[in-house]
Amino acid sequence: MPPPETDGPDPEGEWRVELATDPVLLARFSALTYNGHRIHYDHPYATQVEGYPGLVVHGPLLALLALELPRRHAPDRAVRSFSYRLVRPAFVPARIVSAGQARGTEVDVVVAARGAAPSLTAKVGLA
Repeated sequence: MPPPETDGPDPEGEWRVELATDPVLLARFSALTYNGHRIHYDHPYATQVEGYPGLVVHGPLLALLALELPRRHAPDRAVRSFSYRLVRPAFVPARIVSAGQARGTEVDVVVAARGAAPSLTAKVGLA
């Protein structure tokens, strides 16, 4: 398993949720989304062929974690828009942190492995 990331602070925000990742989570998410790419479930392939330090956490899983913030912290407000950018991969066994700062009807979200630079940045528009 790759060592924990240590090159950045945890994301900050008044809204926060964390998710522990492991190979089982990635295999299940791959099955759920019909994603057969081996970087998400085949450790030898991901590390020896693709050159990653470990299994790669799915980008859509990171996006769902960003959307988990308004679902938990503003359940009475519908999401009217969502845009995101994947900026860096995250690798198992990271603990993924999603943090958001609400400003009126907009929420700025950052999703990152603990101690790592952001993997995803997003803007959520609320009704």
